[in-house]
Amino acid sequence: MIKKIIPIALFLSLISCDKKFNDLGSEVLPEILVQGKKATYPAKVSHDLLDVVQTNAGGVLQLGERPNNLFGSISTNVVSQFNLSAYPPKFGNFTQKREIDSTFNEMETITDVWLEIPFFTNRNDADNDGLIDAYDIDDADVNSDSDGDGASDIIERNAGTDPTNPDTDGDGILDGNDTETKNPNPDKKLYDIDSLFGNREAIFDIEVTKLNYFLRQLDPDANFEQFQPYYSNFNFNSYKGQQLASETMQLDFDEIDVDEEDAKNLTPRLRVPLDKSFFQQQIFDKEDATELSTAVLFQDYFRSVSIETRNFSMPLLMLLDFNKMTIRVAYTYKAKKANTNPVEIEEKSKEFLINASALKFNTINRTVPASPVLNEIVTTSEPSKIALGGGLGSVATIHLFEDNESLEAIKGKKDSWLFNEANLIFYVDKQTVEQYGLTLPERLYLYNADTNAAILDFSQDVTTTKKHNKVVYGGFLTEDDDKQYYKIRITDYLRNIVKKDSTNAPLRLAVADAFATQSPVPMAKAKNTSLNKIPATTISTPKSVVFVGPNPTDPALENLKLQLEVYYTEIE
Repeated sequence: MIKKIIPIALFLSLISCDKKFNDLGSEVLPEILVQGKKATYPAKVSHDLLDVVQTNAGGVLQLGERPNNLFGSISTNVVSQFNLSAYPPKFGNFTQKREIDSTFNEMETITDVWLEIPFFTNRNDADNDGLIDAYDIDDADVNSDSDGDGASDIIERNAGTDPTNPDTDGDGILDGNDTETKNPNPDKKLYDIDSLFGNREAIFDIEVTKLNYFLRQLDPDANFEQFQPYYSNFNFNSYKGQQLASETMQLDFDEIDVDEEDAKNLTPRLRVPLDKSFFQQQIFDKEDATELSTAVLFQDYFRSVSIETRNFSMPLLMLLDFNKMTIRVAYTYKAKKANTNPVEIEEKSKEFLINASALKFNTINRTVPASPVLNEIVTTSEPSKIALGGGLGSVATIHLFEDNESLEAIKGKKDSWLFNEANLIFYVDKQTVEQYGLTLPERLYLYNADTNAAILDFSQDVTTTKKHNKVVYGGFLTEDDDKQYYKIRITDYLRNIVKKDSTNAPLRLAVADAFATQSPVPMAKAKNTSLNKIPATTISTPKSVVFVGPNPTDPALENLKLQLEVYYTEIE
């Protein structure tokens, strides 16, 4: 018997397309392999609109307003519980009891109170020239001169001058010619501010209010064994208590100088001044009070806080780092000077933090209804388009092998086909996206619609690059010539159906943020008759997209329609 040699190109193709080739029967590899082939199968799509969703399931919170000509405009507010940074708290050097026992009054007096919510930032520096990419005129050239002063960015980094200021010391001589330049702010850091959508120069009103509403950690309807869900339609107006702030603001992206010795400057953040008298009376003057002694008692005492924005001069939606949200209280107190006789009293300064707890959530209000076009897309039984939106948007359900005959035919081939790769490719309907001015999501998430669990291709994929993880699974925006698409691999999902007779479950598609880790995607509840959970990242993603559906009406889009693509090698 003459042995046949597998062509090198085909061999490499099998390896590159399928990392699990050796698990699929290579021990009985036949003698003759015919050239790899491609088969396509139709997909059926249905939609679900999202009207009320859980917003405390681990997603990023939003604050502000976001217009959308297709899905409708929304405004978002935040409700949060808070914790003291120490129980019981100690203001100054001594507890209140010790002050009473020693008959020395520290007279702790609040000087400033701020609500602080940091921006998401990065300091990426691709060419390592000391100037972050956001300010670098050419982030691939270490010798670029971003401020045009005759000194390259790398030279300015080494000299300690400011690569964004052509005259660092302001003496009228450009840094490239100045032999005696001294940087007045050598510790200055620049940041690239992420996750702001709209006009960053918008002026808006912000209101912070203490609520007389206790946020439960655990759900009594689930026998206190699950976290209490809070939903986007939560109405806190009837629970409003004392107003803590009412300000007109504009964002400031500079780091915040901290005067304390050896203290680091604060990263850029939304910083709102709060009512000093409230915190003096309700927190500091109650230093030894029972209600400040434990987290449970304090949460019942302080309850919760709402943060609202309105009256934007231009639309702006802010995704902020609410996990690091804090109320920063600056105060002075009296202290005895060491080694003085008679004793001398001095005034000292200190800060106390009241941090946001893990329990916080968004309210989302639709301020402008969705376009009638969206209703046409999502209600038709044979859609020509697929519409996905984050927040109060929509998700799509994809059904494969609806006729069952095609599936049975493939199962009949399981001994004569090697399944190399199976993909769903979602081509962006560029005309519709441009017509409605949509901002495309970074990524899509495709998962089992029956179980809400990740499919095998996602859960087993540990590939990563500098820009993406789950690289083989895919789902990230790709541009190829004039086409934009998202390709998702479902090879193992299909193999399980064909070879192991697994259930042909429908798949659900949703917009998502970039997958931060290799962990499963957190799910949130949806108050909807046809689906019960959606990815938490879908709620916090203020982006949307329209794809060419499985039944395009425009013949020019026929080759971009959604269908299952299967690549296989036929065995003789």
